[in-house]
Amino acid sequence: MLEKKKKFSIKTKLPFILASGSQVRKRILEDAGLHFKTITSKLDEDFIKRKFKDKSYTFICKKLAQAKAIAVSRKYNNHHVIGADQICVYEKKILNKPINKNNAIIQLSMLAGNEHKQISGVSVCLNGKIIYSFSSTAKLKMRKITKKQISNYVDTDNPINSCGSYKYESKGYLLFSKVIGDQFTIQGMPIFDLFNFLIKRNIIKYE
Repeated sequence: MLEKKKKFSIKTKLPFILASGSQVRKRILEDAGLHFKTITSKLDEDFIKRKFKDKSYTFICKKLAQAKAIAVSRKYNNHHVIGADQICVYEKKILNKPINKNNAIIQLSMLAGNEHKQISGVSVCLNGKIIYSFSSTAKLKMRKITKKQISNYVDTDNPINSCGSYKYESKGYLLFSKVIGDQFTIQGMPIFDLFNFLIKRNIIKYE
């Protein structure tokens, strides 16, 4: 009888919830082997951005992640809730999701040939209390691309709900000539720092 091979997988003591509707964040955590439910917080992000408009961008990003995690955690005891959010900053201004193709073209036209930042915040909450919170920043320089190239890209990736108006996980990475930071930060789920904490605290372990 053949012995069944063991799979490299994650073992958890308590169930996990991802407090985000992002399919990219979901995929990153699934690819890492984490099992979880996805429950969106229905948070008013614009209210938090206005409330803390005089604070640093990293502060705002962490506050958004914390608020998402707390909102879901209060309804689900004995679950580790991961809240995550991301903001794109260009010339001391936050670029919101474009929502439509025209806005995406406008944003990409501003970023073309220039540098900007992607800041991702992550918080872990248990029983309504934040037990860990951090942010990670990546710097990106976009190539000098023409309006036609920008329009073609938008038609290809349709990044209307993407922070910065590009899908880095798809064809968006081809827009850049230089990147300082990891791809997970750019995609809104900086998994290295998150998993370092979860493993150190024995919240998860690989087996």
